[in-house]
Parts: sequence; structure tokens; C-alpha cells
Amino acid sequence: MKQVLLLIVLFISVEGFAQKSLDNELLLQTPNCENVAFNSSRLIEKYFNHKDYDSVLVVTNRWNEFCGITEPLFRVKVLQQIQRRQFSEEWINNEYFLNYIFLYADRLEYSKAANAKLVYEQYKISFGYIPLNSSLDDLTVIWANALVESNDLQPIERAFCLLYSNKTQDFWQMLKDHKLVGTKLQNIYDEKVQKTKKMPEGNLGVMIGIMLPFGNLADVVGVKPAFGFQFGLKSNKLQYDLTVLLRTGKAKQDYLVMYQGALKSTDYYLGGYVGLDVAYELWRGKRQEFDFLTGIAYDGFDAVESNTEKDIKGKTINSLNLNLGLGYRFYGKRFNYWGIQTKYNVVNYNNKQGTDLSGDYLSLILTYNFFGNFQKRTMMERLKMK
Repeated sequence: MKQVLLLIVLFISVEGFAQKSLDNELLLQTPNCENVAFNSSRLIEKYFNHKDYDSVLVVTNRWNEFCGITEPLFRVKVLQQIQRRQFSEEWINNEYFLNYIFLYADRLEYSKAANAKLVYEQYKISFGYIPLNSSLDDLTVIWANALVESNDLQPIERAFCLLYSNKTQDFWQMLKDHKLVGTKLQNIYDEKVQKTKKMPEGNLGVMIGIMLPFGNLADVVGVKPAFGFQFGLKSNKLQYDLTVLLRTGKAKQDYLVMYQGALKSTDYYLGGYVGLDVAYELWRGKRQEFDFLTGIAYDGFDAVESNTEKDIKGKTINSLNLNLGLGYRFYGKRFNYWGIQTKYNVVNYNNKQGTDLSGDYLSLILTYNFFGNFQKRTMMERLKMK
């Protein structure tokens, strides 16, 4: 009987042990970057508070080996190298250098949001699996604040200490003032700025204004209203637009044109301008701009109205238009501007055997334009170019 009871106890024990072993296997957690980042940040805080900087280095290296460089790890490695007086840019990938800085700027921005926890959960990979407003963030700010007080820092080291102590405006100002000349960071920043400036921007606008003629053109045709549109691209300081304008209203007085082999008296007028306009940016402030304007166009007007239903052919008087002038723009807050253009237009309306229509004209145009490039605007804001 004792042997039977012993066998039953052994069977139950073995069964229980097997069940427990199976549960352990089922609940076994595979190491991943989220767990490694969490545990690494805790260990770094622990060792840093005990001033065990060698252990901080060991944890940092192991975190790097397991997950690669993330923004929080990049931040810790930079501060660590500055503290050990071993800072170098050689290990930093050129392609991702600015991205680590942009990601930290994003972290600061999103940390202020009321829904910071939700934002982190949606973009935890980009944040390197370190929660927003984490104790590691507090630690790196304290660390950077302590380091920035040193008097023997290199400019690049001081820049990073300013960045990670959240004096971000001072950090960007050093780059904008070229105080990091000779460093990889300054070279990458300057190259990015130049590429951003050269990114094209689209332009689409409506136009309204008047034509103010001179000479015989003023006496015969008179002042005319104009309206139309333009669209084009701006790259660096040059903008190219296709401009289409219509001018309406009867002529100021009757005039003669050669029509179907005989002189005809008319006061009809329907003018047009189709041309390539070029604007060169002379000066640009935060929201204002002055431009030098020039253009070449097909310019003309109908002197006799056509009517296809009655099989009446019209009469058109045309001219090459060469123009130049000045323009002013006032930029809105989001992808728009108001503009004023004044140009002197050289034309030669050759009205053979008819009334002399010689004379150039001045054009005054008010424009409202949608203008810009969202990607360029975003990068300019990131690089603090404005």
C-alpha cells in the first residue's frame, strides 16, 4: 500500500513539474529592442547616479550591439564621449546625422503635448523605445547641463551640450553662424541648407490690373483693365511663370484697319498677353520680397470681332512684347502671397495702312498667389533657416 501511495505522489509531482516547466516555456519572453532599451535606460541611470561611468559604457555598448543606434542611444553616446574627452564624429553615419538631431527636436515638441503617451505608443520605434518625458530624458538634460559648464569644450562638444540641455536655439545659432567650421556636422548642415534652397516651389495665381499706354496707343486705345492668371516654378532666386492676361473694353476712339483689302473703321478691342515672365529675387525678408521682373510675350488685340456662325473672319493686330520692371510680395503665413507688379512693355502694333498705333505701355498688376513647396517649407523649419 505504501508503494502505491509513493508512486501516486511521484506521478503527481512529475506531472506538476512538467506543467510548471511548460508554463515557463509558454511565458518565456524573447529579448527584443523594446525590452533591451527599457532595461538599458534603467541600468544607465543606476550606474550614472553611482558615478560608475565604466559600467555606463559597458551597458551603452551592449545596447548598441543589440539594437543599433537609436536617438536616445546616440544622445547617451555623445554625452559619454564628451565626458570622457573622447568625442569623435567618425562613428556617426553621415546620412543619419541630422536625423538624430531632428528626432530629439521632435521628442521635445511632442513631450509638451497633452497626448504625449498616445503619441509615444504610435511612434515608439522612432523614439527608440524610450517613453517621452522619461527619467532618461531628465538624466541627459542634467548631464548636458553639467558638461556645458566646462571651459575646455570644443565648439562641436559645446553645441551638443547646448542641444541636450534643451538650449536648442543656441545650438542652431552656432550652426547658422558657422561656428562649427571644419566639423562633419557643419558640413552636412550647410549642404542640406543649400539643397533645400534649391528645391523648386510651385506658383499659381490670379491677376488683375490696368494697361496705361503712351503715344498714339494712348490716344486711340486708351487705358484698359486686365485680368488673368499665371503658373510656374521658382528655383533658388529665379522664378519662371507662364502668364495669360486679357484686356477688354472698346477703344477710346474709332480707328482704321486694313480688312479684306479695304480700310475699315472700328472701335472694337479685345487684347491679350501670353508670355514667359521671369522674376529675380533682389531681396527677401521674413515675409516680404522685392523682385526684378522681365519677360517676353505674344501681345495683341482683335480689331474686328470674328463670328463663325456668320462666317465672319476677325482682324488681329499683334506684336512682340519685351518688358521689364519691379515687383513686391507680401507672404502670408501658409503658402500664399499678395503681389504688386509694375512693368514697362515695349510693343510695336504694326497696323499697316491703318491708324498709327505706335506707343508702349505701362502695366500695373495686383496678384494673389498660392506659392510654395510643403517639403521645402518643412525642411526650412527643421533647419531653422527662417
